[in-house]
Amino acid sequence: MTSPLLNILMQYAGSVVTGVLIGLIFKVYFANQVRKKIRGYQAEIIKSHSKILKLEETNNKLEKWVRDCESNLKRTSIL
Repeated sequence: MTSPLLNILMQYAGSVVTGVLIGLIFKVYFANQVRKKIRGYQAEIIKSHSKILKLEETNNKLEKWVRDCESNLKRTSIL
């Protein structure tokens, strides 16, 4: 003879375990999706930072060129 409580647990245990497993699978899936998005964002940030550094280098070269041109212009205007 089995107790009514044990009988109820045996009937619903499979459903509960299945529900918990499905919940864990969904949690892992969505956590993985979030990690992929974060990695994508980090890659975009790195690319943008690289572009910024290149543009800053170009800007510094252009500023130096302008200063040289201004100094040359001042010299020629003095002469």
